[in-house]
Amino acid sequence: MEQKELKINIQFEEDAKQKKQRIREAEKRVSAQKKEPSWQEVWFTGYPTSTGKHKKGIFQTKLTPRDKERLQEVLDATDTGEIPIGVESLKKYTKTHALNMYKKLQLIRRDETINKLMANMPENYLLINTEEAFEKLVADLWKEKEIAVDTETTGLHYFETYQHEGSVIVGISISLPIADYHVYIPFGHTSKGKQLPMQYVLDGLKPVLEDEQILKIMFNAKFDIHMFIRHGIRVGGFHFDGFVGMKLLNEQEEAYSLKGLSTKYGRFFGFEDKSQSYEELFGKGGYEGAEFERDGKPWIGTYYPCKDTHLTYRFYKDFVSKHFDRLPRIKRLYYEIEKPILEVCVDMEQNGFLLDTTFAKEYANDLELEIAVVKKELEGYFGDININSNVQLGKVLYEDMNLPDVSGKRKVDAKTLKKLAKHHKGVKVLLKYRDLNKLLTTYITPLPLKVSKEDHRLHGTFNQVDTATGRFASKEPNLQNLPYNARKIIIAPEGKVIIGIDYSQIEPRVLAHISGDEDLRDAYRSGKDLYVEMSMKVFKLERKYCVDGAYSPDGSFQPRKRIKSIFLGIMYGMGSFTLSESIQDSVEVAEQLIQDFYDSYPAVKKFVEDTHALAEEQQFVETMFGRKRRFPNHKPVAVRYKKVEAKIKKMLGYVPTNIWDSPLPYKTKKAFWDVAKEYHDVNRRSVNTRIQGTAADIMKMAMVAVSKVCKQHGYKILATVHDEILFEVPEDITEEAVKELEDAMIGVVQLDVPIKCDTDFMYRWGEIVSKKDWFAGERPNK
Repeated sequence: MEQKELKINIQFEEDAKQKKQRIREAEKRVSAQKKEPSWQEVWFTGYPTSTGKHKKGIFQTKLTPRDKERLQEVLDATDTGEIPIGVESLKKYTKTHALNMYKKLQLIRRDETINKLMANMPENYLLINTEEAFEKLVADLWKEKEIAVDTETTGLHYFETYQHEGSVIVGISISLPIADYHVYIPFGHTSKGKQLPMQYVLDGLKPVLEDEQILKIMFNAKFDIHMFIRHGIRVGGFHFDGFVGMKLLNEQEEAYSLKGLSTKYGRFFGFEDKSQSYEELFGKGGYEGAEFERDGKPWIGTYYPCKDTHLTYRFYKDFVSKHFDRLPRIKRLYYEIEKPILEVCVDMEQNGFLLDTTFAKEYANDLELEIAVVKKELEGYFGDININSNVQLGKVLYEDMNLPDVSGKRKVDAKTLKKLAKHHKGVKVLLKYRDLNKLLTTYITPLPLKVSKEDHRLHGTFNQVDTATGRFASKEPNLQNLPYNARKIIIAPEGKVIIGIDYSQIEPRVLAHISGDEDLRDAYRSGKDLYVEMSMKVFKLERKYCVDGAYSPDGSFQPRKRIKSIFLGIMYGMGSFTLSESIQDSVEVAEQLIQDFYDSYPAVKKFVEDTHALAEEQQFVETMFGRKRRFPNHKPVAVRYKKVEAKIKKMLGYVPTNIWDSPLPYKTKKAFWDVAKEYHDVNRRSVNTRIQGTAADIMKMAMVAVSKVCKQHGYKILATVHDEILFEVPEDITEEAVKELEDAMIGVVQLDVPIKCDTDFMYRWGEIVSKKDWFAGERPNK
């Protein structure tokens, strides 16, 4: 009895202690809710919140250099009383609020800023709004060897679509280095002030702008070239784009705006400009409302265009060109590849695609019906939830269905769902729904709305320097990600056919060339199937087991398919973990396969190891044609990695494939994991850059070569997708004419292995007939 009472008393005491603890915690929360943070805490040290978490001070958060500069201005202006705090409670004073206060601060300072800018406007910034001044300008332009040119417009759309009105030029700025003055010629402004008629200006400038001998210096040239085309002028003598040039000099800049680059580098060529941009002063939007004249004198709307071309020229002449002279391979890369490819990009964007809008409507209806059926099926698996809500979906998958959390973060992205699909049939149906829904909502429904009203074609955008390896990127549509079924809405016009000429295995051929591996080279020189030869060598199997579609003697895998995954994985710098996912086998098996491959192809292994060493020593690697990819601070990371690796080898005698399954202390595991990710990521990217980057350079050279053939015959280049170029050509094109295009692609570079192209014909993109069958009389459906 006494023991029972003792237990009850102990329990009561424990309950009382817990109750007191809960009361103390509640009091702390109430106190935290009532406590107002100090100004110091808001900005610098942070403070505890009512939930018990620590809220970082604004300057403790991740900030870009530009935001840090702006926030400091806000802090200083608030401290001096120039602007108010702007919130009732300092708990609501966040980084977002502070940046909004920066905008208000700029408005307060705007008039003062404008007056200061106007008081210090260079005397050679001129407004051209009389015929006399314009005629003198044109006469002076003919004396120049190179000029900087820029347009001011109503917006960013150089085609009028069913979604957007087409933009128009409202003024042109030009810098004349020999005459040493900079002009703005307004003709489409809605603000007050005398302007010359648009057509008068365009007609007067057209001969100069189209002249091939007067070199044109621009920044983000593609946009301005398109805008001039929209107004009947095709710029001739294009010479330099500062945006592209800077991308080659440093592919890791935080931003590539002219203003941002000049703020960062202007001091090196005597053009320090800390003034606000026009957008910072007046907000985003078209330039047509800018006030270019006041009291008969040039005003702010003249200052900024003159400054832009002035800066564009100085940036080219005194900064980028000097670095190009210091880096001759980069200079050659620009002038021999990137400069000519920019004009090919303009042609592709101008050409556009013809869309089968009737097919798109019918296909959209079919997709909607199919999606409705799949959604009904999903209800049977997941119940009545919003299938597009990641929160609701995560709850069903991981709580209601108790599926394994393979990501460790309850993710529901496509990669995770593919892993979960083997655990539940409903996940497979969910993946199907997502594919169908993306096809409908991202491509089939929106693309017809982006068709030009002027020529009824879809004009996408191509970016030649968007990726670090130099490969093309595209948007509206993103052709690299365009699903096969979405491709079918792109068709050839009547009397035309689309042909796709594709480099055959260009990246493996590049690797065979730069690695010097004689077995790889022999396969290509003798015309053998590379993957069959590799399978036989690595897996030590007879040919009959290694041909396409054949299985190993025990029927467990397809040797040709597997060796292709291994080889491509090595070219893309893939590790054993990623390869194991690709071949759906264990990490240990993947590790052994990579080792077997390297044993069979030691020259490839040496190339990979040499590339890693190059990246570590130089902190950059290059393609065959001098394109650099930089890895700043990689050297100390490599030192740290090797130090931890040596420690692990000393402790275990080896480095485990999976560090987390090892008997090492957690601290050692974590140290290795953190540095290994960074170290191996650079290794992967360095190998990928040398192979894929070289292939990308070759593709660009090929596009330049075939564009010359196209101009001679009136063909259109439509696009580049991976290693393929799409053309729109007459339906009656001859086999000799096709060979001329193929030869142009094959002849741009000499490798130690032959280059090969495959050509397909199609009336509807994706529905192909081989060149052999086409010229034998077979035709795909229209």
